[in-house]
Amino acid sequence: MRAVIVIIAVLTSWGAQAAIELWDQYLTLSGFASVSATKSDNSVPLYFHRGIGDEWCYDCDTTVGLQLDSSFSEQWRASAQVVKRPQDTFSDPQFEWGYLSWRGEQTEIRAGRLRMPLFLASDYYFVGNAYPWARPPVDLYDTLLGITAFNGIDLIYETSLSDELELALHPYYGGHNHETVDVGVAKLRVETDIQTGINLKLNTPELLLNFSYLYTEFTLDGVEDRMDIFTIGGRYEGELWEFWVEFEKDNLQHGGYLGVVMNLDLWRPYLMVARNWERLESVSYIGGIRYDLQPNLSVNLEVQLADALDDTAGQFILPPRLVGESTQANLVTLMLSYNF
Repeated sequence: MRAVIVIIAVLTSWGAQAAIELWDQYLTLSGFASVSATKSDNSVPLYFHRGIGDEWCYDCDTTVGLQLDSSFSEQWRASAQVVKRPQDTFSDPQFEWGYLSWRGEQTEIRAGRLRMPLFLASDYYFVGNAYPWARPPVDLYDTLLGITAFNGIDLIYETSLSDELELALHPYYGGHNHETVDVGVAKLRVETDIQTGINLKLNTPELLLNFSYLYTEFTLDGVEDRMDIFTIGGRYEGELWEFWVEFEKDNLQHGGYLGVVMNLDLWRPYLMVARNWERLESVSYIGGIRYDLQPNLSVNLEVQLADALDDTAGQFILPPRLVGESTQANLVTLMLSYNF
């Protein structure tokens, strides 16, 4: 926790500046950080990547990331990002992406380790200052065991369909990816042979629509399987109101959420309901308020009711009934997020 406070103190001392140029325009450094004080009223920890229990936790949400971008020419560039995710230690962060790209007038081709383009917030999932809530809805965003990247190649094609409507097509292919996922009561070994899919985005100045399909063949703790994953989502940003909605369906489960935000200058109160069916059977009711201290520095105060339905584990690391606990937990979070 002390290391996180020092990092954020240093970052905030730079004010609201953008990415730092290390070598003219050829090499730039950017980054982000989030830290929270959070607790629930249930002794069974919530969220297998965060482990939030009934004592105040100051390290459950800690996220710190650094990104280097290099431009060799107008067409060629490289990017690398390292992230200390909530489930990582500072001594063992995640190499989240690292790729080489070529960009033409409407097309970009990238190869290396890439972010999986499934959800509305996939591109900035770990950047807490980029979305209204303290954390993305776990009932949806953790449906893939927290796996967010793949090794492979993709293509992004962007075109204007009208003066205000733009289309982005994003096919991708990857394979031979290895992840060890800590789910609280066990560590799972996931070996992926194929990850291929396509993402489509339609956007206007106020509306963004996101459609994705992913096909994957994988081995989970020695058992081979395959999965089709479909997602659909949308975000509307008006002058006063902001609406978010997403839905995901695969062979094992489906999940979704609906969120509404009121934009009152520096204050942004919000409400959200999130649900997961079949595999986890969970529902979350979330209410909070965000205050922008600076354009790139925000604080969230958030309360949440998390419910494991049908006596399942839900979003707890094990079924609460097994230890005589309630299937519900009231969670409170004070989150500070920064990016530069």
